[in-house]
Amino acid sequence: MVQDKHQGRIFSELVAALSMVLDIEESRKLFHAWRVALLAWMMAERSSPAEEAQVFYAGLLHDIGAMGLDDHIVHQVMRSDGQLHPIVLSHAEKGAEIVAEIPGLGPAAAYIRQHHEHWDGGGFPARLAGDAISWPAQLLQTADLFDVMLRRPNSSVDDVLRSMQYRVGKDLSPAAYDALLDVMDDQEFRRGVAVDGTLAQLMQDALSRMPEIVFTEADPVQATIRVFARIIDAKHAYTAGHSQRVARYTVSLARKLGLAPEQVHKLETAALLHDFGKIAVPRAVLDKPAKLTEQELQVVRQHPGRTMELLKTISGLKDLALDAGCHHERFDGKGYPFGMRGAEIPLGARIIALADTFDAITSLRPYQVLRSPEDAAQVIARGQNSQFDPELASVAVRVLPEAFNSL
Repeated sequence: MVQDKHQGRIFSELVAALSMVLDIEESRKLFHAWRVALLAWMMAERSSPAEEAQVFYAGLLHDIGAMGLDDHIVHQVMRSDGQLHPIVLSHAEKGAEIVAEIPGLGPAAAYIRQHHEHWDGGGFPARLAGDAISWPAQLLQTADLFDVMLRRPNSSVDDVLRSMQYRVGKDLSPAAYDALLDVMDDQEFRRGVAVDGTLAQLMQDALSRMPEIVFTEADPVQATIRVFARIIDAKHAYTAGHSQRVARYTVSLARKLGLAPEQVHKLETAALLHDFGKIAVPRAVLDKPAKLTEQELQVVRQHPGRTMELLKTISGLKDLALDAGCHHERFDGKGYPFGMRGAEIPLGARIIALADTFDAITSLRPYQVLRSPEDAAQVIARGQNSQFDPELASVAVRVLPEAFNSL
């Protein structure tokens, strides 16, 4: 078994960052997962401390199965017909399947599967009732409902607690509601958890106090990053496997350029996460078959900056932020988000840019026909000195088609 405090910290911050980007709506952070995780964790810490870490991670990722919605799930469930949406009805099972792949989070996955079961048996997906619903899932469901009700106009914590009382014995577990009241007796936490602006500090405090997950994997962080790459690509219909292919192309090119093994490994990780911020881009925008409007283009162009913002919150991955986030910079200075030129662009970002472009050209996209690796090599050759570093491009036109054929 692997028990490494540094890896444990990176793992915790990775999961917190993923939950944050899943909760971004255009440029607004909704903080739904963070509030649910903090509330459920505080309840578990007092009532079931052996399960508090798994409850916390389940709270962070409880809605990951709903990332295919055009609208955030909190808006779906607040509408009268929200739970009729097929993705809403299936998201607990889908989320459990995704989280079960993340190292060390098997119990959290089981709690996520049950977090929409109701005490009276009227929930989903299995219509469990009473104590057939696990205690951690009861806590998750209670914290989830609290956050959704707090979003109603002009709602205070007292308003929400009174409204929730009427649901005890119906969709709410009586004991879980009592656990929520117990947590809310802590006036400092009560004030802090209700305000978006204080959640970041509460999250940092929680991460510093969180019991460690015991991993069986030799490298749980890298295993988690690979799962995250699949999650990133799964947000949109046409990107399946994109981040993993970009990582493979990046490794092939970096090795051919003679980079040291440690640097190659870092660039592989940066490539796997280069589209991290794209999870926040609405599906309707990235899957649009027609030309994007100027406003839609601006939404898409926010994703590299968001990738950098997220990676900078993760200890051990901060030094990858520029390599991952600057892959849309151009050698001639006409790229984004910074308009860097030439050698100002980090070497890793220049390499990932070539790998990303090559995969985009050779993959089926809604706005283009599928093209061959030879076509992609010609596009890269034409982009030397303008879009791409000419020295790197001259190597890429030979290496990347070979890497494509070896997949």
